[in-house]
Amino acid sequence: MWPCLFTRSDTTGEKDFEEFFTDKEILDLKRYLNLGVIKSDPDYDLNKIQGFEYEIQRMKSAGSWGRKQIVDLFFKMIPDFGYIEKGKYLDAKM
Repeated sequence: MWPCLFTRSDTTGEKDFEEFFTDKEILDLKRYLNLGVIKSDPDYDLNKIQGFEYEIQRMKSAGSWGRKQIVDLFFKMIPDFGYIEKGKYLDAKM
């Protein structure tokens, strides 16, 4: 019913597969047939969250920001953030 385009994964942000859990979390794959459940206690650093929000607001107020600034900010929040810069983006591919 919907068109689907299959191509090589060669653009920034694309991954071979997506995992939304870490090795520090417990994954339950038996509760539901096609859905995994992550079991973990909330573990966050309020100072990091507030710093992230401050930096985003600062960029918005300045009216300008770059991809590198955003990516660097995410790496501060999520050190093992699985981002790979390939210099090619999905918009250009489509």
